[in-house]
Amino acid sequence: MATVVQRVSPMDPDPRLLRIDGCVAAQAPASGRRRRAAAIAIAGWLLAGCKGDAPATAEVGNVDTTLDPSTTSVGLESSGGTTTGGPHGTGTSTGTGTETTAAADSSSSSAPPVTFDLGGTPDAPPGLDQGCHAVDFLFVIDNSGSMAAQQAQLLNSFDGFITAIQDSLKQVDSYHVGVITSDAYTGNQPGCTAIGDLVSKTAGFGAAGMDCTPFAEGNRFATDNDDLLEKFPCMAQVGTSGSPIEQPVTALIASLDPSKAENGGCNEEFIRDEAILVVVIVTDDPPYEFDLDDAHPNTDTSMWYDLVVEGKNGNEEAIVVIGFIPWSNIACTAAESPNLIGFVDAFGERGVKASVCEPDYGPIFAMAIETIQGTCSNFTP
Repeated sequence: MATVVQRVSPMDPDPRLLRIDGCVAAQAPASGRRRRAAAIAIAGWLLAGCKGDAPATAEVGNVDTTLDPSTTSVGLESSGGTTTGGPHGTGTSTGTGTETTAAADSSSSSAPPVTFDLGGTPDAPPGLDQGCHAVDFLFVIDNSGSMAAQQAQLLNSFDGFITAIQDSLKQVDSYHVGVITSDAYTGNQPGCTAIGDLVSKTAGFGAAGMDCTPFAEGNRFATDNDDLLEKFPCMAQVGTSGSPIEQPVTALIASLDPSKAENGGCNEEFIRDEAILVVVIVTDDPPYEFDLDDAHPNTDTSMWYDLVVEGKNGNEEAIVVIGFIPWSNIACTAAESPNLIGFVDAFGERGVKASVCEPDYGPIFAMAIETIQGTCSNFTP
């Protein structure tokens, strides 16, 4: 049986992602820092997890990408398109793609076979430390009453995501993984129940109901020295007893406040200047008129982007935002959230937008790996 290989990105002649037999796999371009083992690890994980579910849709840097497991064409395919990106969604580029079909057997056309260009690692100029060596992952999880299924989706997807990240970013030797909620989380450790405080203990309906401490390095978050496959579910299963006034972006901004990073602070030592910051937001908050929260039409969002960048010491190119939000597929919520959509879009090519209602978060995380890789490769400490 012939292997189905398709280019997913409609713009880049050196494709960012490939679809293999209906599954999506990352491809490393020739000029990147990625290794052959990384690409094989990602592809293997994704192919093993393919279930033939309904197509998943996401946007990376405002380019709409639909992951359709029912495709039947054989070969490497791309189509023309237009993308809008930049830190604030500005800047436009256009391109026209071509289609190349690889022979399924020796009696087909004489076109050359499709190959994965895994490339090598370019030599860095003397004295220049290229690429990130540390990543801070911050998960912002809505803990309101309607979020049980979405929290389960996140937990189900985490193992494959973090394993693929570790296999992909070979140069990274340090990870921080933290969780905050969309409200002032009362199930947390005493003294750390304000909005934006890192979760190290959970309580309430549907929560893990566990004290997740101690962590290996003695802080209030997990690191690569912890068993992340054990610690993350402890932190991230925050339950659904939270406030219906959901404030995921407000919580993110609060978590970056320097006062929380002071000695003895609830987020001490979590955010590092030498690391890129990867934010994952999971919320189903729609714009209800009677809920004066982050999705409300009258909420002032004009400073959201700037405040997050300020919290990363002004380094906007060191931030990736992955938003599972009310967008496109709204089967599990009431309406799209323009506020949250606009927030993710503000990060341009470092913003990955997907529906919180997707039945499987795995393909979205797969797309995000490429964005994280690019951000890490371009990072200068």
